[in-house]
Amino acid sequence: MKKVGILGCGWLGIPLAEQLVEKGFMVSGTRRSEAGLALLKNHGILPYSFELKNDSVKGDLDFFKSLECLIISLPPRDSGDPQLHFEKRMESLLQLVLSSKIKKVIFLSSTAVYGKKAGVWTEDSRCVPETAAGQALLYSEALFLNSSVTTLVVRLGGLIGENRNPIHPLSGKSTTHPKSTINFIHQKDAVQGILSLLLQKNTSDIYNLVSPDHPERKTYYEFMAQKKELPPPIFVGNEGIHRIIKAEKIIRDTNFQYTVNNLLI
Repeated sequence: MKKVGILGCGWLGIPLAEQLVEKGFMVSGTRRSEAGLALLKNHGILPYSFELKNDSVKGDLDFFKSLECLIISLPPRDSGDPQLHFEKRMESLLQLVLSSKIKKVIFLSSTAVYGKKAGVWTEDSRCVPETAAGQALLYSEALFLNSSVTTLVVRLGGLIGENRNPIHPLSGKSTTHPKSTINFIHQKDAVQGILSLLLQKNTSDIYNLVSPDHPERKTYYEFMAQKKELPPPIFVGNEGIHRIIKAEKIIRDTNFQYTVNNLLI
């Protein structure tokens, strides 16, 4: 399998594509803007303009030609067009996949499908999404898993990285639930986890990708504020939800290991 396409090749997709290119893969990626397409080209990714609408597609369908694996990295809610319906878009996408030569789909989902209740959650837990985004993702997961194409669903924790951290919008602002636990995944581990599944798993399955470290929100955000020399958030109340997303299955099934397993660094 040497031809991979990343639908929605952005903050996570670009470093993933770079890793694949280094391993000898031919990688195509989609973006909507001219600047985004130029960025892909600069990173050695074949750029395609492509956009899914509710009941149609817009852009270059050549993106799907000769692909063996498709990685779907699209947000369930489009801030640029709130009228877009994620479930309908995924239904249209599935038809394109089934009419192509694609052998494997990796669908990037979110731990939002588990809902917000306390407890320990694994891939075998019953999903009870409480947000529209979580519900849309769960529907779309099932759509592809129940199809004839091999599908790997990857439920990502909150994504963080060198240039992405929720401390920035929270800095100096009031927030609640200081004792709730964090379920984050660093960009480095997200990339390596997805890569491990692409290379080693050829049967449909579901995997969580979440750091094994789960500090409380107050501890984490005060640490990050100090590290980045920002005003810390102002925590109101003393409550919290002890919600732990376990993500050990990927370690058992592949050679992947978490490298960012201490978030307070």
